[in-house]
Amino acid sequence: MHVNAVKITIFDKSNYIFKQEKPMKFRLIAKKYCRCLTVSGWLVLLLLLVLLFRIWLGTVCSWLSVDQPVKAKTLVVEGWIEYYALKNAMDFYEKNNYKHLIITGIPITQWSNYVSYSNTAEGAAAVLRGNGFKDSIFRAVIPRSVSINRTYNTAVATHILFEKHPVWGKSFNIYSVGVHSRRTHLLFERAFGNAYKVGIIADTDRTFDPEHWWKSSKGFRNVSNEFVAYFYVWIFFHPDYNTFEKQLKESYVKGKTDRSLHKIDGETK
Repeated sequence: MHVNAVKITIFDKSNYIFKQEKPMKFRLIAKKYCRCLTVSGWLVLLLLLVLLFRIWLGTVCSWLSVDQPVKAKTLVVEGWIEYYALKNAMDFYEKNNYKHLIITGIPITQWSNYVSYSNTAEGAAAVLRGNGFKDSIFRAVIPRSVSINRTYNTAVATHILFEKHPVWGKSFNIYSVGVHSRRTHLLFERAFGNAYKVGIIADTDRTFDPEHWWKSSKGFRNVSNEFVAYFYVWIFFHPDYNTFEKQLKESYVKGKTDRSLHKIDGETK
């Protein structure tokens, strides 16, 4: 007679952890635990931000008024600059033995029927002539039909002039004023590309105190606008040069003249 052994297993519930999964619920918010700054921490952060802001106030104007000339024999003068700056540009041209002078210009639209100049380059050239400048002056002026991206378009117009005069070489300096200089330099570099060396000379803006620019409406407006405009150009403005060149040339043809890119007679070195 055989007796079958029966194996009995006893489960001890104390040795097991039974987890019951809860069904997921749709939630818009949930509790999170994170580290937060104390009152002392917020005070330190605030003081740090104030310090950085004060440093920015003292350096942003000089940073925008960049001065980085290169070795060159061609000087490009922005035609909109003030009378004193034009005289300084002429002195700079003569003291450094430049050979070629280009003045950029934009159309004069305000009171156009009551002024004798159609663009800022013509007015700037008249100032130089009135102060005894004898060399030839070339103008790079954008047509009246171009109303946006004016600085870049004047850079493209200047590039067209360089293509017509290969003997000028592959380097030049731009003469500008104040906080507009850094953005001008960037736009000209993008128009001319890596084949050219583009330098910049920034004259002092006498319309406000550069060291305390925030104390006048003119200074605050100029510096803040140029600061924002520079980073807009740096981040978002990446134009196709060929498109801009084509538009400019078509505008010159429609105007039935190429006078925007002509030489004002004078003695040539």
